[in-house]
Amino acid sequence: MTEARRHAIVVGASIAGLGAARALANHFDHVTLVERDELATGSESRKGVPQARHAHGLLPSGYRILSDYFPGMMDELVAEGAMRGDLTGDFLWYQYGGWKLRADSGLEAIVVSRPCLERKVRARVAAMLKVTLLQGHDCESPVFDPEKRRITGLSVTNRATGATVTLEADLVVDALGRGSPSPRWLASWGYGQVEETTVPIEVGYATGVFERRPGDLYGSLGAVIAGTAPQSTRFAAILGAEGNRWIITLAGCLRDYPPTDFTGWKEFASTLPTSDTLDLVKDREPIGPIASYRFPANRRCHYEKLPDFASGYLVIGDAVCSFNPLYGQGMSVALSEAYALDHCLASDDRDLAQRFFREAARIVESPWAIATGEDYRYPQVQGRRPPGFGIVTRYMARAHRVAARDPVVLGRFFRVASLLAPPTAMMAPGIAWRILLAGIGAAPEIGPARKVALA
Repeated sequence: MTEARRHAIVVGASIAGLGAARALANHFDHVTLVERDELATGSESRKGVPQARHAHGLLPSGYRILSDYFPGMMDELVAEGAMRGDLTGDFLWYQYGGWKLRADSGLEAIVVSRPCLERKVRARVAAMLKVTLLQGHDCESPVFDPEKRRITGLSVTNRATGATVTLEADLVVDALGRGSPSPRWLASWGYGQVEETTVPIEVGYATGVFERRPGDLYGSLGAVIAGTAPQSTRFAAILGAEGNRWIITLAGCLRDYPPTDFTGWKEFASTLPTSDTLDLVKDREPIGPIASYRFPANRRCHYEKLPDFASGYLVIGDAVCSFNPLYGQGMSVALSEAYALDHCLASDDRDLAQRFFREAARIVESPWAIATGEDYRYPQVQGRRPPGFGIVTRYMARAHRVAARDPVVLGRFFRVASLLAPPTAMMAPGIAWRILLAGIGAAPEIGPARKVALA
C-alpha cells in the first residue's frame, strides 16, 4: 500500500465483493466495484452466481456482520417476506440419526433467498456516496509495476462497447470466486506458486421451489435433514423464502447426484432418513423447473504462506477458500474476512497483505476443519486425515446424539457451527463431561413438533 487511500477497486459484486466494498468505504476516498454482469434490480438469479437458485444459509456470524454494517436491513428483509428466528428454536436439524432438541439458543438467523439477500446488500452498498458500481465490465488484469513491486490499477473492458481502459488504484481486491486467476497472476509477477489444498467431494444439487402454507414443517422456518456418513451420501435443505415459498435443495456427494425431473427428484427424497421432505411436496408441483448445480472439491489457497506479496493487492472470499456448500459457510466466512480487512485497515498500511492473510487463514481454519472433517468421514475422499481423526469423529458423533436432549451441548455445538467459537470449544471440560455422560440430568429427547422452553 501507498500512504494514499484515494481509490480502491473490488472485482466481483457477489457477497464477498460487496462486503469488501463496504469495509473499504470506511478507509478510502472512493471505491469502485467492478462486475461483469448487468445487475437486475429485482431478485432474479444471475449468471455470475450459478448456485444462487439453491438453498443458502446465512450463519449467525454473517447475520451479525450484515446487521452491523447495514442497520435496519434485516427489518427490511422481513418486511419483504423473509423470516427471522432462532437457529435451533425455529429451525429444525436432523443429523446423525435423530432430531436435535428444538430449543432457543440465542443465535439469531434469517431465511431468505440468495438473490433477495444479495440484491438488498448490493443496494445498500451502491447507495454509499463513496461507492461506484461499474457493471457490465470484464476484469482483464491488475496493472503491476515491476519496479515498485506493486499494483497500480486495473484493466477493464466494457462488454457492450469492447473498449478497454485502465483504472488507477491504490488497492485492488480480487473477489472473483473459486475461479480466481490470482495464483496465475502472482506467479507471472514473480511471487512464486500459491500452495493449494483440495479435498474432492463431488457434490450435486437439485432444487425445487414450492408454495409454503401455514403450519408446514411443524411451524418452523426450515430444516436440514442429513443422512449419516459414511453409510449415506444424501441430504436435504428446506428453507423458507420471501413470497411464501419453500426452497428445497436435495444434495448428494461422491457423484450421487439427485435427478432434475420431478418424479426422480421425489424418489431421491424418499430415500432420506425422514419422510418430511416428501410429505411437504406430495400434493404440490414445483414452481418452475428444478435447477441443478455441481461442486467438485473444497479448495484452499494458502496466500498466508507466500514469503512476499504484491503491494496494493488482496484476495478475499471463495478466491481464498471455498467449502463444500452443504455446510452453508461461504457467505459468512466471506463477510468475516471483509470485517477483518476493515480492522486491518484501521491501523497503518504496513504489511497489509501479510496481516490480512494471517487473519483470513485464522477465519478459514474453523470452517475448513468442520467441512473437511465431515467429508473425510467418507473413505472414498482422498486426503490426509488430521491426527486423532478417528477419536474426534467418534466423539462428535456422540455430541450430535447428546444435542438431541441437552440444551447446553446443543448451544455450544451451534456456536461452533456458526463460527462464533472454535472447534476446540466442544472439548471444554464442562461440555466434554456432558457429552461423555450422555446428557445426564438434561431434558428428555423431544421431536421437532414442539419447542422446548428452557428455564
